[in-house]
Amino acid sequence: MKRIALLIVTGFCVAMVPAAQIEPNWESMAANYDPPEWLIDGKIGVWTHWGVPSSIDENRPNDGSHYGRRMYGDKDFSGPPTPQSEMTRKLHEWHEKTYGPVEEFGYEDLVPKFKAEKWDPEALVKFFKDNGARFIMPVATHHDNFDMYDSFHPWNAVDMGPRRDTLKEWKAAAHKHGLKFGVSTHLYWSPRFFKDARQYQKPGTLAWKLFNMDFDPRGYASQDSWNEHWYARCWELIEKYDPDMFNNDSPYPSEKTGKNLGLRLFTDFLNRDRKENQGKQSVVLSFKDGRANRAAFTYNLERGSSGVIQPNPWMWATDVSGGWFYRKGAVNRMSIPVLVGNAVDAISKNGIVMLNVALRGDGTLPANQAAYISAVGDFMKINGEGIYGSRPWKVYGEGPLEIKTGRQGENKKPYSQEDIRFTTKDGILYAFVMALPTKDVVIRTLAREVYEGDIGSISLMGSDETLNWKRSAEALTIQLPKTLPGQTVIGFRIVPASAIQRVARYPKFSWDHVPLYMHMRKSAAFTPEELDYLAGFPLITLEKTTGSKTYGSSEDGSREAAKAIKAVNKDACVLYYRNVMCNYSSYKVNEGLKDIPGAFLQGRDGNRRLHRGKREVYDLSNPALRKWWVDHCVEMAGYDEIDGLFLDGNIKALEPAFLGKEIGLERKQEVAEGYSVMMQDLKDRIPPDKMLVANIIRARLTDSGLSYMQYFDGSYLEGIESPANGLTRLEYLAK
Repeated sequence: MKRIALLIVTGFCVAMVPAAQIEPNWESMAANYDPPEWLIDGKIGVWTHWGVPSSIDENRPNDGSHYGRRMYGDKDFSGPPTPQSEMTRKLHEWHEKTYGPVEEFGYEDLVPKFKAEKWDPEALVKFFKDNGARFIMPVATHHDNFDMYDSFHPWNAVDMGPRRDTLKEWKAAAHKHGLKFGVSTHLYWSPRFFKDARQYQKPGTLAWKLFNMDFDPRGYASQDSWNEHWYARCWELIEKYDPDMFNNDSPYPSEKTGKNLGLRLFTDFLNRDRKENQGKQSVVLSFKDGRANRAAFTYNLERGSSGVIQPNPWMWATDVSGGWFYRKGAVNRMSIPVLVGNAVDAISKNGIVMLNVALRGDGTLPANQAAYISAVGDFMKINGEGIYGSRPWKVYGEGPLEIKTGRQGENKKPYSQEDIRFTTKDGILYAFVMALPTKDVVIRTLAREVYEGDIGSISLMGSDETLNWKRSAEALTIQLPKTLPGQTVIGFRIVPASAIQRVARYPKFSWDHVPLYMHMRKSAAFTPEELDYLAGFPLITLEKTTGSKTYGSSEDGSREAAKAIKAVNKDACVLYYRNVMCNYSSYKVNEGLKDIPGAFLQGRDGNRRLHRGKREVYDLSNPALRKWWVDHCVEMAGYDEIDGLFLDGNIKALEPAFLGKEIGLERKQEVAEGYSVMMQDLKDRIPPDKMLVANIIRARLTDSGLSYMQYFDGSYLEGIESPANGLTRLEYLAK
């Protein structure tokens, strides 16, 4: 659905809301964990496995991404050979043949080979963004205990190897290109990872630290010193790099044997963020514990899939390299069309897509992996409208290909044109055909008896072709388009008839020029010359007091002005003004306020004129007040000459600084919660052909107010003429 952006100016200050602490237990985490909209809206991320293993001879045998473990063999293994034992045996033999005996050339001797001499993080991040990614997540530490950042642990990429703080550079590149930045740590079972290297280590050497010689390779999980060390390493990572996402790709200290340091780290991460963001969560916590309550974190379903729509957002993480870390002979057995299809399948089921790439030791991206990322980008350039910001529909889709729920069982089978997946956004349904069709597209879920309501239009994303379609009691049938955009999955935009009615009320708009919109008031009637001038604008908001002196009230004055404007230009869109917080005296509807006890907020000192000491302010936590307010808005929007509503004062309802001292922050939070209830009620009740516009996009709000856009068709952009909150006017507008 189209959005409208207009310009108005104001200024304000920010106060912090104390956030209730999440306790380090699953119940508290599940009750409070709230994944941010940037994750759910962004959908596509890139994970990067890159480190010491990336620089080892690219022609090495398969190491299962665990070179450092397998190179030492497995002295504890006995019994008949298995695929895993044979992989370890062959790699051990190859290492000794290539580099020498492990007691003479150990894993620590591979570190100098990791140089990152061609690594260009900015170019890589730009490539990822250009091809659909909205966040990146480099590995900070893998099982090999080597930190890719400036760490207190001596084995790190700043002090040896590349001698660069790779996380700092990844983050700078991400922020430059407007992407969110995550980190992934795989540290926890590192003592066990190097169990077969221990026999070759000597006390007092630097290698002693790399191979975790101070910790028990079998009993580390119940060893206080290791659990505390793990916490310290992870907390340094969080404090120093302030990630938007923290992924723990290993076990963690348990509640019983690990002093509960795992849940303490996770809740400390979340509480730190909530404290800095007025009580709201802006970060993502993810890991792979399938036994835990998945409402408490974002579940990383690595190389898995879901057969149903999951109640909580989850992550489908897959690897396009074929081996997680770079190895020339690695093969991705999932074809490009299947990968794109699997991504759409996950998103249709409330999933987030995380695609791992494996850089070479020099920091470059192999062409075969770039081809997968580019294919996703090609799809998103055409179909992103139905992916970004979308949500699952009431069913995920239809078709013969069976997708099962579980880890390590991701689909590698090809889709057919009978496989359909759905998403929805702003009242529009998107139907994705999971293979390029060769005949008419039949969607049985959208039969007249199944899909409620009339379909207004169907179009193919990436195409201007007019489509022929018909709907029966058995199915919706779309005639095969003459041309098909893209090479993998295609997407249809299905607009309900009710939404077309609403779009018809939008003002005419073109990106070819900057549109001028009018927002004004005059207490007397407009002159003929003024009406001619106003009628030349595509969208006009009639502010408070409009015509009130001439016609007796803001309601009647606004209606008469709207009729007069439309008499000059019938296509002009006129909005009726309403303030969500401040009570202005020129409205005749105010007579009903005397029948609503507690309609206005009152300061702790008894003062009721809280807006600049002049006027009363609505108590939005009062259900009776909210009903009175919404009833009036719905009534005014019902008149033919009124095309919708402009709602002012939203920042006053939502920002703690406004009246926070006068009524208290807890009371103000109740007002903010009442605001959301009132806006949802208004959205549900306003006629479908009328617009709702507000000045809700504000840099002072968490996520700049985007989460509140669910209630509105558009927003003015306000407060950009002067510096505010330490930001220049350009920085404020950009935020």
